[in-house]
Amino acid sequence: MEESSVPSKQEGYLTSTCSSSECSHMLLHCPTKNETRCIIFDTLFGTNSAPILLIDPEDDGAVVDANKKALEFYGYSREAFRKLHVWDINALGRSVLTVMREISSWGGGHYPQRFRHLMADGTTRDVRVYAGPVEMVDRKLLLCIVQDITEVIEAEHFSQLLLESVKVGVCGIDREGAFSFVNPEAVRAFGFPHESEVIKLGIQRFLGRTELEADDDARRILQAAAEGTAIHGFECQMRRGDGTPFPVRLVMSPIRVGDQVQGAVLTFTDLTKEREREDEVADLINSIPGIVFQAVMSPDGDLKPTYFNAAAKGFLGVPEDADLISEAALSPFLVRSGWVGLLRSLKTAGRSLQPWEQEFQINSKDGRKWLLGRAKTRPMPNGNVAFTGVLLDITDRKTLEAQLEEAALTDSLTGLKNRRHFERVLQCSAARHSASGRSYSLMIVDIDHFKQLNDRYGHDAGDDMLCHVSRILRRRARETDCVARWGGEEFAVLLPGASLDFASDLARDVRRLVEEAKSPADRLTISIGVGEVSAQEDPSTFFRRVDAALYRAKANGRNRVELA
Repeated sequence: MEESSVPSKQEGYLTSTCSSSECSHMLLHCPTKNETRCIIFDTLFGTNSAPILLIDPEDDGAVVDANKKALEFYGYSREAFRKLHVWDINALGRSVLTVMREISSWGGGHYPQRFRHLMADGTTRDVRVYAGPVEMVDRKLLLCIVQDITEVIEAEHFSQLLLESVKVGVCGIDREGAFSFVNPEAVRAFGFPHESEVIKLGIQRFLGRTELEADDDARRILQAAAEGTAIHGFECQMRRGDGTPFPVRLVMSPIRVGDQVQGAVLTFTDLTKEREREDEVADLINSIPGIVFQAVMSPDGDLKPTYFNAAAKGFLGVPEDADLISEAALSPFLVRSGWVGLLRSLKTAGRSLQPWEQEFQINSKDGRKWLLGRAKTRPMPNGNVAFTGVLLDITDRKTLEAQLEEAALTDSLTGLKNRRHFERVLQCSAARHSASGRSYSLMIVDIDHFKQLNDRYGHDAGDDMLCHVSRILRRRARETDCVARWGGEEFAVLLPGASLDFASDLARDVRRLVEEAKSPADRLTISIGVGEVSAQEDPSTFFRRVDAALYRAKANGRNRVELA
């Protein structure tokens, strides 16, 4: 088979024509020239570690040859591969011919494209093809270097799914702040419908409170990206596409290739809803009629407040600029002994990790207030114990309780203490006498002939007589004395620290005043028994001894004082 020695120009490039009629217009099918091409191909690329194909774009994308690595990758024999066309191994089918011819006409180097290629067993692999035109034995062919990127694509798909599924904004930036990728959550946070509208803008567009001038936070982020500095848990302001600022918590990790900083991955959480919830909680906390507080107790028992809600200052009546967590601001509310007791109860609860509850009084600008303190205790990883609780104003409740207690211990007719209260006071005086030897005296008073006077003048007059005697007793008693209506027309007066002489003088004075005073009934008189407690005498025995003296006074003619 002879070749013409004169080259001719065919379809824009030089070719040679074979003298054999069977090769006319079918140059690649010329056995001699085809074999020469295959020898050259094997010589250049036969041992290459990447799959390499030789394609003829003008022969319907026919496969001219493939190296050994390509045969292994696709799973064909060399003879079988030479019978295929590029559209037999490309998932695009014949439409790949348009792309292939475009690449063939390009005069530059290899042009990378992504495809899905079909293997001999029917499976598909993702590949990146670096294709470019080459002259080989008077024919312009396409040399295709194939890179298997199936695992890379799968990793990209996984990363994409991961980025799309996370509920935080994630974006990649280079050292100048240009975007390399932006996940859907970041796109939504920036207020755009599509990634393409965001990625062309760069991170500078979204940093800082305003677009007019970068603030310190924006400069810090851009500087960290340029220098490869990590940022963790940084709270700052970003802004949406319409310029609206929004709060974020930001983390940035540098991207390095070798020793070179290429940029950073920036992750941010939109705190708008979190801040709204915090504001709602703060509004709720501040609407509580009391004080919400937090405190921390260290392992050595050191207890310090860490938080008071905004309503606390108004509740306590301190200036707005006061620092309530300081000792100087809190100390005036309790005397030293009060603080000692309060801190002791808190520490006891903290050490046992039990809920704390206590009622106590404080000094406020509005006077004395009663507070009910309640708190939960929680252990912290560093060994501290956290208290979260509330202080409620129970002044009205305590006042009502005191009023009810007073009513329960007060005689409704005379306003004196009743027998129940007197018995309590008597027991307390007896306890002090037993503990310290402090003496006390007792007067038992009875209205003479009260039943007859009541029958003669009526019950209203009888009530007036009782009130008349009670007023004289209250007027002559000391503030420390306890004057009580014991029952019926009988009264008892406890005199703490009083001697028998003092008590007997008081009794005679009271008897005289009742007799001389103008009373609701003619000649109203009283009889009185008086005594001083003796050493080791129990209160019941002492009371009976004084009561016996009263009966002697009545037996001896009434209107008199008898000593027990």
